[in-house]
Amino acid sequence: MQKNHYHTAGRDALIAFLQKNPDRQFTVEELYAQLSERVSVGKSSLYRHLSELCEAEIVRKFHSKERDSNLYQYVGDECDCKHHFHQKCTVCGRINHLDCHASADFAEHLMREHGFAVDCGQSVLYGVCAECSEKGGRQNA
Repeated sequence: MQKNHYHTAGRDALIAFLQKNPDRQFTVEELYAQLSERVSVGKSSLYRHLSELCEAEIVRKFHSKERDSNLYQYVGDECDCKHHFHQKCTVCGRINHLDCHASADFAEHLMREHGFAVDCGQSVLYGVCAECSEKGGRQNA
């Protein structure tokens, strides 16, 4: 049985905001602050929309130990995050898809040589992006 997804102003504003920021992750509080400036949206509706978008694999939910909260990121309906790693810059905080054959090769190596089945979609590699490196950014200790 397929759920009906209503295109409310809050849901549409959420998707539009996340689409404009595909390389960032947001807490519910951050999303609520951004959206409540534009449209009338309740937190319970925001949680419901995020849950539906995660189920549809349009948004990914990550848990951040450093922030002790869940973070949400737009991945789009065309992205297959299950088959590649992600890289997060510890300087600017941007998250990018590492969508190349090396992700799959490394995941296969981990399984074959170490008996470890990695969940690529939940895997984030931390370091400094090329842009921050060029600006002299250093990895946070």
